[in-house]
Amino acid sequence: MASIPVPATQSPFRRALVAVGVGVALLAGASQLNKLFRGGLSAPVDFAAFWAAGKLTTEGANPYSGDHLRDAQAAVGLTDLAVIAWNPPWTLTFLMPFGALDFRAAYGLWVLVHLALIAASALLLWRAFDGPKRFAWVAVLLALTFAPTVFLIGNAQLTAIVLFGVAGFVAASRANRPLLAGAALALCATKPHLIVPLGVWLLCAACGSGFARNALLGAVVTGALMCVPPTLAASHVWADYLAAVTGPPDPRIRPLSEWKPPLIGWWARQAVPGSPFWVQWVPVVLASIAVAAWCAKRGARLSPVPWLIGLSLLVAPYGAWSYDLVLLLVPLLAVAARMTDRGAIALGVGLLASVNAVSLAMMLCATSSEWYVWFAPLVLLGAWGLKKPTPPGPPSLKGRGEKELRSLSTSGDAQNAEPKFSPLPFREGGPGGVGSEAARATT
Repeated sequence: MASIPVPATQSPFRRALVAVGVGVALLAGASQLNKLFRGGLSAPVDFAAFWAAGKLTTEGANPYSGDHLRDAQAAVGLTDLAVIAWNPPWTLTFLMPFGALDFRAAYGLWVLVHLALIAASALLLWRAFDGPKRFAWVAVLLALTFAPTVFLIGNAQLTAIVLFGVAGFVAASRANRPLLAGAALALCATKPHLIVPLGVWLLCAACGSGFARNALLGAVVTGALMCVPPTLAASHVWADYLAAVTGPPDPRIRPLSEWKPPLIGWWARQAVPGSPFWVQWVPVVLASIAVAAWCAKRGARLSPVPWLIGLSLLVAPYGAWSYDLVLLLVPLLAVAARMTDRGAIALGVGLLASVNAVSLAMMLCATSSEWYVWFAPLVLLGAWGLKKPTPPGPPSLKGRGEKELRSLSTSGDAQNAEPKFSPLPFREGGPGGVGSEAARATT
């Protein structure tokens, strides 16, 4: 009679060691939370801009006015130039709840919410890209120790909302819920300049895919709903934003043209006499044309969404700061979820640890932002080199006769037909972009 295996139990010493570790972590976390909410940690300038914009909007004032911003920010210790949140008015929907709170309480809550968004995004992406459940903690660990995450939390930026939007889009698409996928993607409109090629891809996909059209509908409806709160609180906010981006420069506000982002477009601009600002837009225009041409030639069947995110960061017309590079978690987790070779894993860990260490050292040395231009290309090249090759797909249905298509639809071979639309580049699912494990995706 076969013996029943008895699961191994941890020794009392190991359990005690784990308990002590958890206790120390909780005490350290409680200490930091106390500092966070009681003023022991200074709030970043960017958060002062977000908080002031949310506060002014809830009060019915102009959140894009240099005078109003300077007064609101001076009340919390920011006495230099007014810092404006250039994000579109629908972003104010996410800032208004924080602006309604006391500055210190709002900052503490902001940090906790964005840490939760990053962790949730990592789990969504890991499960959507078929990462083993038992190693889901790897996704969270990778996300929280990624250098751009440190920059994001340290600067109190809101790119975690964009990351959560992309993760929700991928997970909802995996579950074959296009409206929910589009609703999640609408969150990316808080920083639309970071996802231009991805937006072009979705528009092209909508020309030939019912799923993509429904996703686009979900995005439009959600975007319209995001416009409601700021419009009700300050109906003039749209005119205020238009005046801020098209009007004459405000001497109290630093214009976009004076920023030094870590972008290819910015460096190209420096090579042009007079450094005209329009040069920064050339890469994103060329990339958008290339994506549209690629879609026209190959269709949006197995779209490389993670790599479109990487491309979007490389060619962004402005922004894409070190904290915005947290979006690189999308291609990183897409690759990590499928890695099984120990040698490749060790190489990936070493590469990631190296780029993290160098970028953090640059931060400690107060290196100017434009010199981080190497980070995104290097991470993307490393991820591309380590990605597991996608198995050859089944033959396309294009060009087949009606009888053959009917016979395919009634046979098991139909399950191997190329899906019309799937945003997951490494998936091996069935028709319509839904695999056998679609039900386990978190939506």
